[in-house]
Amino acid sequence: MPRLPRLSVLVLLAFSGCTELRGCGASEPAPVVAAVAPDAGTPDASTPSVALPPPEARYAKKWLVIVHSSSVPGEGSEVLEAMREKGLPAEPLRLSTNAFRDLRPCLEVVVAKVFAARAEAEAFRKQLSEAGVEAYVKNAGPLEPERERRDATCRAEAEAHAARAEALNRRTVPRFVESHAGRTFMLLGEGTTSVALEPVDARRSVWMASVEEDPMGLFVKGEMVDLYGAAGPVQAGCTVKGFAWINRGVPHFGYFQQEPPPEAPGCGRPWAFAELDCAVAPDVLAFALHAGSKAPVFFEASEGPSAEALAAQEEALRRSARFAALRSEGSIQAEQVQERLSQEVKAFRFASGDTHAVFTVARFRTGEGNSVCGSDYNQQVTRAVVLGPGGERTLGREELAGEDVVGVLDLEGDGKVELLVQESWPSQAVRLLKEDGSELAGAVVENCDCGC
Repeated sequence: MPRLPRLSVLVLLAFSGCTELRGCGASEPAPVVAAVAPDAGTPDASTPSVALPPPEARYAKKWLVIVHSSSVPGEGSEVLEAMREKGLPAEPLRLSTNAFRDLRPCLEVVVAKVFAARAEAEAFRKQLSEAGVEAYVKNAGPLEPERERRDATCRAEAEAHAARAEALNRRTVPRFVESHAGRTFMLLGEGTTSVALEPVDARRSVWMASVEEDPMGLFVKGEMVDLYGAAGPVQAGCTVKGFAWINRGVPHFGYFQQEPPPEAPGCGRPWAFAELDCAVAPDVLAFALHAGSKAPVFFEASEGPSAEALAAQEEALRRSARFAALRSEGSIQAEQVQERLSQEVKAFRFASGDTHAVFTVARFRTGEGNSVCGSDYNQQVTRAVVLGPGGERTLGREELAGEDVVGVLDLEGDGKVELLVQESWPSQAVRLLKEDGSELAGAVVENCDCGC
């Protein structure tokens, strides 16, 4: 087994409510946190049937001065050490972003100090910047009401990450293709050691180091692959012409404002890639199979099945527990902000012969649906099924977003479908999913930016 499963353990540490540096396994002394004295309106821990607020509640809606963020807990110690050496005042703590509704999930942030007012936080950030310590200010927003659900999703993603890295050790697995600096690369595997990289663009958003041989030991120069996209073949007979380590993680926005420019990537880790001799546009989603492999069967966007079948799927979606829960939750939030809850149901359909893949999506919104950089409500639930001569079978998992499905195919010609999914939140990701929702292949660009 590779070392990657350790990531699952690390992520679990962040989810356990750890907010002190020592408790997170770092070497710094634990920050002093003033105890909150209970008053007449604060329930005592011994009061029966009273749920105490989570430890992160004291930071809800406060302004955080963030000096580091990462999907791997325990990082960022060097920033705090630099602050100490410069004599900068700080009250450091580590927080899981899962606790707060408005922060990008699945990250641990290192916070230098917390303020009630934005002006004070900005003044402290400026003080850090003048001392050469980069930071940014972010409002934590309210507590996340579905914290357990978020934690579970992030644990599942950590497990998928480990499984993805392990699957890439097999030569036959589909491999996603990316374009960087006008060159085409095929994903090979994850690095487990430190690699010296150089920036390849002026913004320093992509870092690279060429190597002579495949670091994963899977391919050699001259081997050929065929490329496929969401709707079918893209290019056949692409040749491997070189290899490289690439880090394309997305750092927090303050990284790009540093002067002088940073000398190392601001997020993520290096991944091994094979460079191909064929050109693929940056906005084209493509994956590679060994040259000469049997071509997948691709479904086409369609108007079918019948109106009666589509109506039955919509009715089944409306009867689901998740539909009712989101409608209730959205109605409560809409009432609180005195806005109307909009509800939209639509279907996406793909077909191959008499077999149809139908994705019925219900989306609930308030305002403009700006839940990433605003306080609007914006949630969806999808019912995904295959309808064909063999009857009906359900696709995917509860978290599947039908709007993210960009292609449907039968990869191996066994009558089972795979879903090609492209996600933008919380990270840029492309995945090839089996019918049960498990990941067959994937590529995720790490994102350490907390959002707006």
